[in-house]
Formats: sequence, C-alpha cells, structure tokens
Amino acid sequence: MAKETVQSVERAFQIIELMARNETMGIREIHHETGLTVTVVHRIMNTLVELGYAKQEKETEKYFLTYRLLVMGNYVQERNNVIRLVHPYLKQLSDECKETVHFVQRAGNKIRYIDKVLPAANIFATGSYIGLELEMSSTAVGKAILAELPEEEVREIWDQSDNIIFTPKTIQNLEQLLKELEQARETGFAYDWEEREAGLFCVGTSIPDYKGTYNYGISISAPITRAEEENLNRIQERLRETKRTVSELISGK
Repeated sequence: MAKETVQSVERAFQIIELMARNETMGIREIHHETGLTVTVVHRIMNTLVELGYAKQEKETEKYFLTYRLLVMGNYVQERNNVIRLVHPYLKQLSDECKETVHFVQRAGNKIRYIDKVLPAANIFATGSYIGLELEMSSTAVGKAILAELPEEEVREIWDQSDNIIFTPKTIQNLEQLLKELEQARETGFAYDWEEREAGLFCVGTSIPDYKGTYNYGISISAPITRAEEENLNRIQERLRETKRTVSELISGK
C-alpha cells in the first residue's frame, strides 16, 4: 500500500529540485518542465519567496534559489558530525558516573537535546528525549550556556520566555537566576536541584563550537538521593575532564 503524502509538499520539492539544477527559471519554464499548471507554479514560487527560499530577478522576472537551503543543510551536517564526534565521550562519562548524560545545542532562546546516553544499569527514568526543547533557565545545562552570555542578553531571553513552573523549586524570578549564573561563571558548573523534575538533580557545563560561541552543553542527571558531596565532587571532576576533551574536539583548539 502506497504511503500517504501531501501533494502540495511534493510539488514544492519537485520545483526546488528542478531549480537546484538551474541558475534561474521562469514560471512557464517550470510549468513545462514539471507539468504543473502555471497557477500552481506561481503559488508555490510566491510561497518560496515569502519564506526566503527563493528570489525573483526584477529585470527577467525569473526565479533563483537562495542560500537558505544550503544553510539548513550545513546545520544538519554540522549537528550530525558533532554528535558522531562527541558520542563516545558521552558514553564514557555515563559509564564512569553510572548516570544519564545529555548533550544539548542552543536553539534560539531554548536548548534542544541532541544526544542522550543511559547507564548500563538504568533504573531511574528521566523525562528527557532527543529532540526535546526546553527553556534554558529550567535546566542545569541551559543555565551553563546562559552563564556565557552578557547579562543584557540573559534578561532579554528571560523576558521572551514562558518561564513555566515545573516544580515548586523551579526558578521564578530573574534575580535568582542571575545569582546562579554568577556562581556558574566562577565554578564552570550550573545546577538543577529538582527544578525541572522532582527527585532529580543535574549538573551542567557549556561547550564552545568552532567559532568559540558556547552553543553546546553537557549535563549529568541523577536521583537526588545520590547528591551527597562525595558523589557530586566525582561527577564534577569527570564532567570537567569530558568538557576539556569535547571542547578541543569541537572547537579545534
């Protein structure tokens, strides 16, 4: 049985793939090459222009694709390459600490989970999953990334965020967040003490990309019952070592 598809999307990609092989194309050229009606072609091209994926030459009225698709492709390539590069070290960290390890990437005013490694004997489930996006202020690793930003930008992000209260311990005011970020700058670590999930604590640290911008982060999540000082010190030390290695891999420095 054939899979159900969306015809308008199929047509749009039919045009995009055709235009990728040509420098510029007019409405009627696209119509002749694809067999789509002039009306349909015109509507799709208007949409692509509106979304920034195509532009129209004023002189010839022909269309050409912008670099936006290339930029998207580069993002995908970079993300996939980074994950493949970093994953073995995340697994090593998880094995050493026997806890859940996350790797995240900044996505606008949020963080996106792009990799997750569970310990071999995992008996404690977390609500995180690859692809999940959360506000930075509600996670340890998000705070670690925020700590690398100027205070003015942190304030803007706070004002633009929903600031959802997940638990009674979720940060609910900006001044408290700024105080924690100052501590994170001093220690290199940020924390989440049951702020996102009850019964769970996290330690996070930021990771620079090849441009030196702190767009990545690593965190370790564990039951709050394992937050005693000795174990916390051990987690921080392992996380510090992993940060050093991964930072060198990604930034090339």
